[in-house]
Amino acid sequence: MHLKSVTLKGFKSFPDRTRLEFDPGVSVVVGPNGSGKSNVTDAILWALGEQRPLAIRGQSMQDVIFGGGRGVQARDAAEVELVLDNSDGTVDLPVAEISVIRRLDRSGDGGYRLNGAKCRLTDVQEVLSDTGLGKEAHSVISQGRVEGIVTSKPKDRRLLIEEAAGLGKHRKRRRRAQLKLERTRQNLDQALLVEQEARKQLGPLKRQAEAAELHERLERQTVEARWELVRDGLRARRVQLQAAQIETTAARAERDELQGRLDAVVAERREAEEALQQQAQRRDRLASRARRVQSSADRIEGRVERVADRRQALQERIDRRREALAELAAAAAADRPDEVGASRIAALEAELQELDRRRQDTLEREVAVLQEARAAAEVALTAAQEAAAEVRDRGREVEERAEVVRGRRRALEQAVEQARRDAAAIGSQLAAANQFLRGAGGVGGGRR
Repeated sequence: MHLKSVTLKGFKSFPDRTRLEFDPGVSVVVGPNGSGKSNVTDAILWALGEQRPLAIRGQSMQDVIFGGGRGVQARDAAEVELVLDNSDGTVDLPVAEISVIRRLDRSGDGGYRLNGAKCRLTDVQEVLSDTGLGKEAHSVISQGRVEGIVTSKPKDRRLLIEEAAGLGKHRKRRRRAQLKLERTRQNLDQALLVEQEARKQLGPLKRQAEAAELHERLERQTVEARWELVRDGLRARRVQLQAAQIETTAARAERDELQGRLDAVVAERREAEEALQQQAQRRDRLASRARRVQSSADRIEGRVERVADRRQALQERIDRRREALAELAAAAAADRPDEVGASRIAALEAELQELDRRRQDTLEREVAVLQEARAAAEVALTAAQEAAAEVRDRGREVEERAEVVRGRRRALEQAVEQARRDAAAIGSQLAAANQFLRGAGGVGGGRR
């Protein structure tokens, strides 16, 4: 296994993404002072989990984030990725490369990723424990570390040698095991204290248990007695339920029958209303016909009056002619008669006879026509009056039938409403009975 590449972004003097690749063997990073050679070592240590800012030459962890420079803006986060070649299977993972990424932003939030998956620092240290890599391992010796090793105490030098020999991971595991043993010992001591306290309370708890057992027995007997009462009540409620079901069935049948009767009454009422409407239309037609007949009668009366006036005028004309004739006759008797007067008298008499005949004919014709028209009008008026009377009788009959139908409908609606109320009351009783049955069943089932 060897370090294959290091990728830095925003870390110290590397504001942009920079990738350094290393081949197997010896790799050397050279450059003038201040070029960032030591920053590469610090990046490796930081990615492996170094938590001390002084170890990477800083005052705080946020110092590793690039702070800006001439013409270059500061970065918000620092990120370092280490890629290790695992083609020889040094780490027991089914991958040829192991990627370790550490990221930190200025708010202090950060984390680790192992082959792209989020993980903890402990997971990274556990995976790399068999490789000799780590923030305290001998594989990374930073600037000034050699002098520290040479001048170190034997104890520190021994720790370094053990770390190089691969004993550091076992020492850490032993430390974790000791901590677990210590926590287990503390838990055991606490359990012993709890046991002692429990033993002290065992006597009172025993008496309490006996009292609880007695209470449970009494409670069971009480529940059994209550159950007997509930079963008696349940039998009574079942009888009531059966009766209520019978009443419900009867009420439903009665409701259906009343609904059928109501539908029939509604149909009969509709027929009666249609008949009433037809009679009203017929009555209107007859009333219109009666008005026309009455108008004809009025016109005939007017014609009779005009004929009477004409008769009076003819009579007056005849009377004038007769007076003229009488005057002529008197004159003829006083004077000597001559042929002119005789002829004039004869002409007047002929004219009088003709007028009398014409008057008589005209009067007879007018009277005959008027009598026929009057008779026809009287007949039509009588028929119209009879039809109107019939229509009024029929209308009163239809109104009486409609009133009867409305009364029957109101009675049926009241009966249906009463049946609905009865059905609702029976339904409420059924619901209460079912609720009681469920409650009784729940009590019995819970105690069994």
